[in-house]
Amino acid sequence: MSDASNTMSQNASQGNYSPAAVRRFSEAQRRTKALASPGLADILRLVPSEDQMGKIVLAFGVEAGDVDELTGAGSNMVREQYDLMFPILVTYIRGEQNFNGLRMHLDRVVDGLIRSAYGAANFYENRRMIAKDAADSFAKDAADSFANGDRDEDRMGVDGADNRVDGLRRIAAENGAKAYALSCVASGACAAYEELMGQAWKPYTRDNGRSLSRDVAAVQADAMGF
Repeated sequence: MSDASNTMSQNASQGNYSPAAVRRFSEAQRRTKALASPGLADILRLVPSEDQMGKIVLAFGVEAGDVDELTGAGSNMVREQYDLMFPILVTYIRGEQNFNGLRMHLDRVVDGLIRSAYGAANFYENRRMIAKDAADSFAKDAADSFANGDRDEDRMGVDGADNRVDGLRRIAAENGAKAYALSCVASGACAAYEELMGQAWKPYTRDNGRSLSRDVAAVQADAMGF
C-alpha cells in the first residue's frame, strides 16, 4: 500500500476524514491504477453526454464550444501531422511502404490528446462528486435543523450551506464543459487516425510476457465466474 493510502486509511480510522472523502480518494486511486493507459471509451464514461451538456449550458450559462469545430480541430491535428511527416517517416522495405514510423508518431499524437481529455474528465468527475456529496449533506442538515428546535444557532445556516452547494455545482459545471470540449477534440483525433491508418487507435499497453499479478488475475477470474 502506498504512503498516501496508508495516511488516508489511518486518518479515516481516526475520524479525520469523512466517509465521502475516503470514497472519493479510493475512486480516484482505483481509476489511476486501472487506467494507466486510458482510451476514448474511458473518457466518454466520465464526461457529460451531449444531452447532459446541453442542459448544463442552459442551467449554468457556461461555454462548451462548438462540437463540430472541436471535433474538426482534433481531426486536423492528426491529418496535418500525417501529411507533414509522411515523406519523412514512411520508408520503403523491399519496394513496399513501411508505415511503422508514421504510425508510432501518430499513436503518440493521439495519446497526448487522449491523456489531456482524460485528465480533465477525471477532474470533472471529482468536482461532480464533491458537489453531489455537499448537496446530500445539505439536504440532511436542513432536514435535521427543521426537526431540531434546539440546534446550535452558531452553525452555518441553511442559506449559507445552500450558497456553498450552488458554488460547488457551478465549479463542476464549468469543469464539465472543459472536459466535454477536450473529449470532442480527442474523438476527432481518433476518427482521423482510424481513417488514415486503417485501424482504430488503441492505448499502448506493455506486454512483457509475465503472468498477471494476483490482484488482476483474481478480478478477471471473478468477472468470468471462475
